Amino acid sequence: MAGRTCTRIQVRFPDIDMAGHVRNAVYLTYFETARMDLFNAFVPKDHDWSTQGLVLGRNEVDYRRPVRLHDHVEVETWCERIGDRSFDLRYALFVGTGEARTLHAEGRSVLVCYDLRTGGTIPLPRTWRLSLEERIDQK
Repeated sequence: MAGRTCTRIQVRFPDIDMAGHVRNAVYLTYFETARMDLFNAFVPKDHDWSTQGLVLGRNEVDYRRPVRLHDHVEVETWCERIGDRSFDLRYALFVGTGEARTLHAEGRSVLVCYDLRTGGTIPLPRTWRLSLEERIDQK
């Protein structure tokens, strides 16, 4: 659990399909919310995302159990791998609270550091690397 960020997610009515389950694509939005929560811990608030930012190189979701409208949802996020120009984040989506939580989905994103002015990849900023190293969890 060391180095993980825990983000509370509110399931909204438009997230639900006709079967009463959260739509498959919405899980990626939940992971994005959790990812931004993690970034807020180390990316300066005045960072100019329009010049230097991140692009998604890959998104994965493994669905374990359905999530429903009134479920209490939390997403744990952590860094699994750090490269020269990219890093991998992992996600675990739980329903319930405390000891009664159950795993409902898992995910992974590969994020690539990118210069939007030149249209090319850039090295991972040193301050970001140091913060991500504190969030490494290879379980």
